[in-house]
Amino acid sequence: MVDFRQRSMASEYMDHATINGEEVVTTLNEIEYVNRILGGINATRDALNRLLPTGDQPSLSLLDLGTGSADIPIAIVRWARQREIAIDITAVDFNPTVCEVARQRTAAYREITVREADVFALSDTDTFDVVHCAMFLHHFPQPQAATLLRIMYNLCRYGIIVNDLHRHPLAYYSISGLSRLLSLSPMFRHDGPISVLRGFQRSDLELLAEMSGLAHVEIAWRWPFRYVMTARKCR
Repeated sequence: MVDFRQRSMASEYMDHATINGEEVVTTLNEIEYVNRILGGINATRDALNRLLPTGDQPSLSLLDLGTGSADIPIAIVRWARQREIAIDITAVDFNPTVCEVARQRTAAYREITVREADVFALSDTDTFDVVHCAMFLHHFPQPQAATLLRIMYNLCRYGIIVNDLHRHPLAYYSISGLSRLLSLSPMFRHDGPISVLRGFQRSDLELLAEMSGLAHVEIAWRWPFRYVMTARKCR
């Protein structure tokens, strides 16, 4: 019997910096596909529109943590180009193989710099207008997740965006069934359902925001089974 009351701490394959090989590339492709069809990219773009100051926005700097294949940074660059915003994105991941994939995927996007780094070791001497993470916060237990939110808030000038999963039975059984129906990779079939179990309910995010000292927090539920949390800095 699956318990949805508390966040699971079961391990995902993608948690490990040493994983490499073709299966990682396959899984990243599958994550891109799921982000696209299940609204992950749109959720981030909508949050970015709400978070930015009103009026003209001639330039924007953004830090993306746990970037994976950098599909969301690429989507943000396309969004910025349509609005004639000069954008500069630093996309961070700790896995060398994942970073190499991201560099290949972003080769045509001069606005994106891929950096291999431990997010907990980032220096706050470099700040960004917006700090973003998608499908990343759930990889960490509560104390580390709170620390990560604090780091993100210290690094931003306008605010932060957290785009992650809603822990819910329908989400769990749907991703389990979908991954089998589409014959997705063994890594995705393993990690996808665990990601949901490590995901959040609104009360989890409210507690993390309080622990992290975030201000002006908004938590929005997005179909299907996703939460987007923003925390704005007053300027």
